[in-house]
Order: sequence, then C-alpha cells, then structure tokens
Amino acid sequence: MKTSFDIPFYATDLPCPLPTDAEIESAPDISMEYGGRRIVGVGQHFVVKYGLGVSLMEGENMLFVRANTKIPVPRVFALYSDPKTGQNFIVMERIVGQTLLSAWPRLTISDKQEILSDLRKYFDELRQLPSPKYFGSVGKRELLDEIFWTQEPDPLVNGPFDSEEDLNEAMMRKYTYNGGPLYRAEYLRKCFPLIFKGHEPTFTHGDLQRKNIIILEKSHRDNEGTRLVIIDWEKSGWYPAYWEYCLAVCALRWDDDWSLWIDSTLTPFISEAAWFQALRLELWS
Repeated sequence: MKTSFDIPFYATDLPCPLPTDAEIESAPDISMEYGGRRIVGVGQHFVVKYGLGVSLMEGENMLFVRANTKIPVPRVFALYSDPKTGQNFIVMERIVGQTLLSAWPRLTISDKQEILSDLRKYFDELRQLPSPKYFGSVGKRELLDEIFWTQEPDPLVNGPFDSEEDLNEAMMRKYTYNGGPLYRAEYLRKCFPLIFKGHEPTFTHGDLQRKNIIILEKSHRDNEGTRLVIIDWEKSGWYPAYWEYCLAVCALRWDDDWSLWIDSTLTPFISEAAWFQALRLELWS
C-alpha cells in the first residue's frame, strides 16, 4: 500500500501545460473564498485550490486513494508551495458535472438507489484498506479535522494517536481548550470510554455531503461507465470506524429525504452519533 509521495509533486501525463501563477490569480472562482483558501477554474482542464489555509495533505490524500483503490477522485497534477508567499497549491482535474446536492430534487427513487449503491461500494472499499494501527493522516501525521485543531502545535490534541483512548483524550483536551466547563469535561471523560471503544483506524473521507459528490455528464464518463466522482478530501485520514457516519449525521439539515438514505451508504453507529453530535454542538455553539 503506497502511503508516501514526494513533495513537490508534478504529474508527467498532463493534458496541457500547468497554469502559470498569473493564470491562476486571474482565474474565476468556483466557490467562495474562505479560511485562506481560494478555488478557481483555469481553462477546461484544471481546478486550483491554493492559499495559506490550504494543506498539501489534501492532495496527498487524493493520490493515496487513487493509488490504493478504484474510487473515482479527481486526478492530481501538481502539489507545491510558493516559498515567497507561503501559499500551497493543489492543481487537479476539472470535473464536468453537477453536484448530487443540486441534482437530488430531480432524481427518481430508482436513480437514488443506483447512486447510493455506487457510493456504498466506494465507501466500503475505503474501509477495507489495511489498518496502519494508528489514528492520523497518511504518513502518520496530525489529523486535519477541526476537532483536533489548535493555534499552536500540540501533539496531544493534533495527533497522531496510537490508541482510541488517546484520541478520546484529545477530544477532551480540545473541549477545555475551547473553554468548555471543566466539570462537564470530566463527566464526558468518564462516559467516552463506554461509547467510543473498540473502533479500528479506518480510512475516512471526512465530509460525506452531497455537495462533495459530482455526477458526471454522460460525455465525460469513462469506458467503465463511472458516473460519480468524490471530491474534497481535505480532512481525510485514519479515524475510528464510526467517524464517517457521525460526521455525515452532523452535516444533515433534515430538510429533505437525504437523511433517510445515509444508512444505505454507511454502516450506522447510532449511539456514537448521538454523543458525537452533542460534543460538536458544544464545541462550536
């Protein structure tokens, strides 16, 4: 299983020359700029995600998934940093299609069943990757989910972690780091070992939402008829097996029937989801 990649990375089979800095700066935005990140479309071949808030690990995650699975993800053409500005650049394949979010209201029950069947296959394949026996990003580095973020590096909160117990303790440290009540933290510290236990490190996308699933236009499907591409691997890594399901539940808006289809894609972790959602709401309320 390939788990490391040389950075800077430049693919050799480019559809055309990589965009210049000037072309990137003048390109139109694909989504709103946020958190030191800008995402632009350059010509018909490239999407570039860049900025001070961009981690090259997102690109490494896509390289890792493409190298070790058959899951359709955008091709990565380049990963590099600008030493003058400190900005990181991820140059990737431009995917032509619409998000599952925008298409959902027009889909029939049969359409939804077929799409969710594909998604189930892809996420099952992620879960079948051999466990590295740690919780962390590819290459045994810190986790990028915001629940493990601190202003200054703190391995006890950021990871990687050798055990689920250490990961649980990191979440409690984050709780008090964010100003959560000490006695509430101590109560959760007693409860967590009863709920969050016995979960193997499992490779996790980290943001299963319909906005991150692209339905390809028929003219852009490959010979195998692949119709979906999964994007936004920014927070991916080796998390406890419950993590994907719990985050998907946390992201639900409960305004349509998408919530009723989640269990068709991911194995449910009902108890873990209830406690996990409560923790996240307290952290960012």
